Amino acid sequence: MSSELAQAHARGVVRLLACLGLGLALGLAPLACSREASLGSVGGGQDESDRWARRFVPFEESWCGASEIPSAPQDAPHMVIWELSEYEPGTPPTPEQKAAGEAFLEACYRAALERGWYDFDAGLADGYRLLFQDRRHYVNDEYVLDGRILDPERPEFLMYYGTPRGKRLAGFMFYVNEPGERGPQFAGNDSLWHYHIWKRAKCLLHGLIAVGEADADGNCERGTVTHRSPEMLHVWLLDLPTGSFSTSMMISPAILGEAITKRDAERPETVTPAP
Repeated sequence: MSSELAQAHARGVVRLLACLGLGLALGLAPLACSREASLGSVGGGQDESDRWARRFVPFEESWCGASEIPSAPQDAPHMVIWELSEYEPGTPPTPEQKAAGEAFLEACYRAALERGWYDFDAGLADGYRLLFQDRRHYVNDEYVLDGRILDPERPEFLMYYGTPRGKRLAGFMFYVNEPGERGPQFAGNDSLWHYHIWKRAKCLLHGLIAVGEADADGNCERGTVTHRSPEMLHVWLLDLPTGSFSTSMMISPAILGEAITKRDAERPETVTPAP
């Protein structure tokens, strides 16, 4: 066995042991990583032997092999979110990856300013609309289907949060181009992509844009029936405790208000004048 294969085998064993220990400790086998998951499963869909995974919702701290994600959608809860990484958990980003993350964040700030997206109405006028069964993700169908990835000038989603001053831009969300495509981790473990697995199948146009839920027979009037979303990445245009690329959408009103106030003070050009 070559040294490269030996190292890959060793990493796989470590991941598997971490998975099994986690499942036994918490008694969450139906939701935790599973040895029986197939590569063609709802959780995999491709060879994932070189990536790590962590269940983010409901949260599990430990990581395991991405190919060990359960092969069938869960009975509960209604949605599970998995984070993914091609880098070993705990590995800090390199200086080059840190610089790439900072540069990309600034490019997103600049694009939002130049396009006027800090103004909610400008975002709507640019073709963004509220995603099916959502409150904060506004999707641009053209940008989802344009074949580009991680383009700050054409983010697939804008994320607006309600505040006492109306809808305020919190950040972008980027998609991959194809349902089974991997998101590139340009900032190392700072830029974790994630995907959703739904208990009840959804209907996705082109396998990407949610437009409905499957009926009782598992059929869709529009789109493809699937239990799994494409991979996605958040970019927060706010200084949040969880970081600039955090998966979490849960922001308390107090933290959101403080972050917006800080951005308004440090970047006054992003403030939308009150009507």
